[in-house]
Amino acid sequence: MASIVFDQNLGGQVDQFLGDVDDLLTVKTGSPAEKLIRLLQCEERPVRENALAFLAFANQAPTNKDASREAGLIPIFIQFISPSTVATAASMAKHAVMSLMFLANHSDVNKEAIAAVGGVDNEKALSAVNNICMHKDNKDNARVAGTIEAVIKLFQSKKATLVDSAVRMIYNMTIVDANREALRRCGGLEALVGILNQQDAIKLIVLKALSNMAVDRQTIEYVIQNKDTVLKPILDLFPLNNNEPVFDQVLTVIQNLVSEDNLIEEVSKNGIVEKIIPSIKGMPLQNTSQQSILIKSSCIISALVTIEDVQQSAVENGIVDILIDLLKYPSVDIRKEAARSLANATPYYDDVRGEVGKLGGVELALDLLLSNDKEVAKQAARALVNLARNTHNEEKIYEAKGIEHSIRLINSAEKDLKMLGTKLLVNLSLNEKARISFCQKGGLSIVLQLLSSPDQELQLQGTKVVTNLAISGRNRKLMNENVPELVPTVKSLLNSSSAEIKAQADVAISNMSFPYEKSYDGLDFGLEEQFPTLLTQSQYEHEDDDDDEDKEEAQKARLIEEEELRLAAETEINERKRIMEEEMKRIELRRKQEEEKRKQEEEEKRKQKEEAERVRKLAEEMERLRLEEEEKQRKADEEKRRADAAAEAERLEKLSKEQAEQERAAAAAAAVELAAKLAKEEVERKKREEEERVRREEEERKRRADAEIAEQIRLAEEERRRKEQEEEEERRRKEEEEFLKRMEQEIKDREEEIKRKKEEEDARRRREEEAKRAQEAQDKASQEAAKAAQEAARANKRTHIVQEIMHVEANYVRNLGLIVKKFLNPLVSAAASKRPIITQDKIKAIFSIVEIIHNFNSMLSDSLQSRVKRWLADNKKDALIIGDIFIKTTDFMTVYSTYINNYNNAIKNYNECKKTNPAFAQFIKKVENDPEMNDQELENLLINPVQQLPRYVMLLADLIKNTNDDHPDHKALVEALEKIRAVTSYVNERKRDAEDAMTMVSIHQNLRGKIPSNFLAPHRKFVKEGNIQFGSSSGSFKDKDPAVFLFTDMLMMTAKHPNKPNEYKFRYSVMLTHSTVIEDFARINNGFIVKAAQWWMFSCATPTEKQQWIESLNKVIQALPKK
Repeated sequence: MASIVFDQNLGGQVDQFLGDVDDLLTVKTGSPAEKLIRLLQCEERPVRENALAFLAFANQAPTNKDASREAGLIPIFIQFISPSTVATAASMAKHAVMSLMFLANHSDVNKEAIAAVGGVDNEKALSAVNNICMHKDNKDNARVAGTIEAVIKLFQSKKATLVDSAVRMIYNMTIVDANREALRRCGGLEALVGILNQQDAIKLIVLKALSNMAVDRQTIEYVIQNKDTVLKPILDLFPLNNNEPVFDQVLTVIQNLVSEDNLIEEVSKNGIVEKIIPSIKGMPLQNTSQQSILIKSSCIISALVTIEDVQQSAVENGIVDILIDLLKYPSVDIRKEAARSLANATPYYDDVRGEVGKLGGVELALDLLLSNDKEVAKQAARALVNLARNTHNEEKIYEAKGIEHSIRLINSAEKDLKMLGTKLLVNLSLNEKARISFCQKGGLSIVLQLLSSPDQELQLQGTKVVTNLAISGRNRKLMNENVPELVPTVKSLLNSSSAEIKAQADVAISNMSFPYEKSYDGLDFGLEEQFPTLLTQSQYEHEDDDDDEDKEEAQKARLIEEEELRLAAETEINERKRIMEEEMKRIELRRKQEEEKRKQEEEEKRKQKEEAERVRKLAEEMERLRLEEEEKQRKADEEKRRADAAAEAERLEKLSKEQAEQERAAAAAAAVELAAKLAKEEVERKKREEEERVRREEEERKRRADAEIAEQIRLAEEERRRKEQEEEEERRRKEEEEFLKRMEQEIKDREEEIKRKKEEEDARRRREEEAKRAQEAQDKASQEAAKAAQEAARANKRTHIVQEIMHVEANYVRNLGLIVKKFLNPLVSAAASKRPIITQDKIKAIFSIVEIIHNFNSMLSDSLQSRVKRWLADNKKDALIIGDIFIKTTDFMTVYSTYINNYNNAIKNYNECKKTNPAFAQFIKKVENDPEMNDQELENLLINPVQQLPRYVMLLADLIKNTNDDHPDHKALVEALEKIRAVTSYVNERKRDAEDAMTMVSIHQNLRGKIPSNFLAPHRKFVKEGNIQFGSSSGSFKDKDPAVFLFTDMLMMTAKHPNKPNEYKFRYSVMLTHSTVIEDFARINNGFIVKAAQWWMFSCATPTEKQQWIESLNKVIQALPKK
């Protein structure tokens, strides 16, 4: 019999076992393997099990696999895998099966030997192995034995039952992580999808196995990398309308594939949505399979629409349409997942929100909001918050009792529902009707609760609600008079630790401080009915104006005044355009500073991370050194024991033969005892070392886990701070961009207004001339009646001018609203996504503070309309007064400075983006084609704010001209006009200062050389530049291409760079004082001398240029401040 050899560890266990059962052996001779084989006939089952286990373990050694066959173990193993043995002694069958697998995988000779003694066929073997592998440890043993590779080969069998058993075996194995890894390595995924063309029973098991495989990230990554060979065959199973079990299982596989957030985007690129939607379109809900399909489809769509590319095409690829269909199913689970998908699909793109509204999605979401299932209500609320950002949806939600729904959500005990209700209220409060309705329903008490909440997010949303509510005058009255604690509560938020809350609270307080009417009783009617021409072009220019004073002189004076106003308006437009360039550069400088700050913070984070990595590596190095030191110590101890043994052997040799003979036996016994002791100590030492190694590994694992958790917490905190910074930056950019839009539109409207006024004035003059001739023909008796008619006409004209002011303001606010809702808000939403249309910086550069101006002018428009409503409600018995409204609001108008200063920069950025960014150009074109835009272009709208202040001046001047001196509104109108002109002057002055500063910075940037350190002094301004020769009193003109700059207190001499036309090399500078003298110098051509601390000669090209320089220098010296 060939010898079966046991290794050292297994051999010791076998010897101990044989010693324990020695009394059961009838034959004591033979090798350990022969004794174990005899024990397989023992009546005691534990003895048989242990003997079989030792023989099975021995087969793991390659040298024993042929020896086991020659020893006749194959028939013995087959005997133990009979059905009766499997049923009564599963552990013995397990060992037998594993032994046969080890032997069969070793060589073809063993396979033939197994077949020769009646080995089981493939199907029975698979069945036995599958049953054995129900235990996890057996799955691992089967993998080690190469079972997975062997079973996969059976997929090619033409026998369906064999393929079925093989697939079930693999399905059973995929529960273990290590087995899934083994399947990936050996091409198991490709093999599985390769048999998807089998009958449905096999196909279902294959899909279940694939579903198990797709539960880990590694498999998902593998599928993405091999999509053509793995994912495509699965998707090719579509359409599956008529095979619901397979359809359901395919969706399970896809659902697992989209479970990893970081990999969804790659998965989404394979057309999954396009496969699923046609298959579930119109599917009835008649059984649990259909319900499962619809729920899983909703979950998959919910995951995929988080990808912005999918969101952008949500309308075109039918996602919106199918989600609306899913919301109509009676199943709560389906509707819940569909609502979640709807919320995920609508955060950024307004066209998607609009399409949802058109298809009835708003009504369906509102219906879900009433569900008893809190999760359903939460997802519906999320969807409504997004949908309400669309103008048409906002109106629908309000009309469907959206205010009541938001109040109910805010009063909910669930924090998430409370927050969603607050955000929904913020969006709805942009609607005028909703604002008033909310306050009438006692909403201000709810706002107080939000402002007093310890949750800063609720505080922020509360301040936004207050800001929007205060746009309406009647709401401001309620806030200030009926809820006196509201204003102090908002003011207390100015001390908040959140910069965003402080900024929003400041805006809310500004809105609440805006003036309002004393009473709003009886004003609930539309001005269109009472005042039909309110929103139409004013006709007052066409009325006859018969004054009792000298008509000819009045006509000339009026023409002169109107021409002056027109020229002044044109001048203001040009001035404001220059101011905008300065504001643009200021914004760019601030953004560069913020960008540098962000880079510094990122550098600090990187250094902290590197330091942590260095500390970790140092700890690992110290641990390695400690282990090496212990190993050295162990080797030294072992060397010492060997030396002692060698010394003892040497001593024995030196003894006499008699002594050697006597001691040899004792020494042998001692040596045996010492060897046994050393072996035992070695075993114990290895055991201790292994325990210590396991303990250290466990400690290291825990340490790394703790470090990973700490790192995750740190990253989350950094992400939160980053988001807060982005939100703050977004708010500032909005303010700047809004201002630029209004300024652009104002300039354009002003130019059109000037042209229109001139045409109307020409027509009016012709009518007045005709009226004059007719008036002269009348007799003196009709003069009294004419005078009365004239006064009535004057009063009527004044009313029409007020109507014009209201019309201008209402139309202006409407245009600003179009800018904010149609352009700004969608761009800001898209900018918050991973694929912005344009960056936040560009949005800020284009729109400036247009949102702030829209907020301010909305309140002004509301105040004007409320005042006219009060006048109409009182049957026009009192004078119509609007001057006080403008007096109280002029302080707010200074914000126009920011917008006007940035206007040129806004138009520049707008045109650049349209030219270089196709996505932006397409967005602009799409919005401008919206019927609500009424054929208006964004570039034309942006100039509105620029033109608005001159328009106020013109309108109020017209109103004053048609208001009698004794009219109660005359004094207030004059004061208001003066204040608005002062604001206009302030804005123009700010623009000029900005332009001067930017000119100085530009010159400084182009200078090279040793420039005076105080060159960019705040008081210093550029005056003049010229290419004139210069030299000291003792020298000649040396520079070939000189350039001289004159400032308000300095004369600087430079030379132009020969190759760079915009650069200058600094030569000299002269500080100008009251003692500086400018004299003619006839010795050189067109020359003059500047006598300061040092004398300098200058030579001009012409006498005219020389005279201009001397006059400019003297003027600058005279303008120097006196000490």
